[in-house]
Amino acid sequence: MNDTLAMVLAGGRVDAVGVLTARRSMAAVPFGGMYRIIDFVLTNLSASRIGQVGILSQFRPASLMDHVGIGRPWDFNGRTRELTFLPPYQGTRDVDWYRGTADAVMQNLHVIERTRPRDVLVVAGDHAYRMDYRPLIEFHRRAKSDLTMVFKRMDCGRPSRFGVGVLGEGRRVVSYHEKPGDPPSDLASLTIYVFRTEALVARLKENAATGRTFHFYDEVIPRMVAEDRVFGFPFRGAWEYLRPLSGYHDAHMRLVSPRGGVPLFGLLTDLDSQGVGDAPSAEFSGGGSARRSMVAPGCRIAGKVRNSVLFPWVRVEPGAVVEDSVILHDTVIRKGARVVRAVVDKEVVVGEGAVVGGGEAVAAVGKLAHLGNGARVAEGAAVGAGTEVPEGGVVAAAGVGDPR
Repeated sequence: MNDTLAMVLAGGRVDAVGVLTARRSMAAVPFGGMYRIIDFVLTNLSASRIGQVGILSQFRPASLMDHVGIGRPWDFNGRTRELTFLPPYQGTRDVDWYRGTADAVMQNLHVIERTRPRDVLVVAGDHAYRMDYRPLIEFHRRAKSDLTMVFKRMDCGRPSRFGVGVLGEGRRVVSYHEKPGDPPSDLASLTIYVFRTEALVARLKENAATGRTFHFYDEVIPRMVAEDRVFGFPFRGAWEYLRPLSGYHDAHMRLVSPRGGVPLFGLLTDLDSQGVGDAPSAEFSGGGSARRSMVAPGCRIAGKVRNSVLFPWVRVEPGAVVEDSVILHDTVIRKGARVVRAVVDKEVVVGEGAVVGGGEAVAAVGKLAHLGNGARVAEGAAVGAGTEVPEGGVVAAAGVGDPR
């Protein structure tokens, strides 16, 4: 697929996942015990033999750039394979900040012109799924399509929180609605688009001149559906939207469920950036145990872990309990603490006898937070990154701010 250019939309902040994106983009959020969300799309692109990739990054991209580098773990460093970060840059205006998804690609039109691809694949970098894009591109070309969109039938019925399409004869998209109050079908757009290059360039220039939001989903795509050849392509595999925070948590709970979640086997990542390059096997001691859980290398477990996902170097001390939770790298759960139905970011200390969560709503603790001995974080509450909760302190559902 050397005649296809991929543009990965990986730069936005997603407030719906709260503390996890306070200091990183959604695409850089850790997932599945030893990966980041961006690993899914990069693995898909590598397996699909798409050799030219641009990553459009904007919001706090440092951790994403550190993780991806020049793309070596995904085999994107070679004579015919190239991965490039495309952040906003100083241009004709004072600051040419990306105003929307379509504007982000428009501002990198020079990359399309230099590469001269037959088609441009535009994909979101913040969803978890496995897909070979080659059948999609082949269908797109057979249909002589200006735009081909990937859709998935939602089990929840008619999905009002996604873009929704209606397909006619030959999978022609006859209508498209962004987050409609009364969805006309159960086909949700997965933010995976293949554009014929000439059609994309024309529509981007038009949108740059007349647009209001400068997004594909509510300006460019509806116009193309009305006036161009637009087709739908079905996807039947596992796909995780990962937001709001409860969606991120639930996706991990599916990973440890008997039916399983999105496949992780063969998923490529930068092991060094994930902290597992030199990590020993997980260690269980002093009666420590894990049941129906994923425990990454470097973890030391002396307490009880149930139905949870632990990332590298997590420590669970004697008498501590972790249940129905996601615990990110280098976090310490001290003696007698309980973490139940919660998401805990990197390098957090949960003090002795502290309690995090425990109810129906997911509790969250931001990166580098420190919970003193006996502290309480209520169900649904959020502790901001870097926050110190004093000994015996209580964090109610209103949460604690994220200090700058």
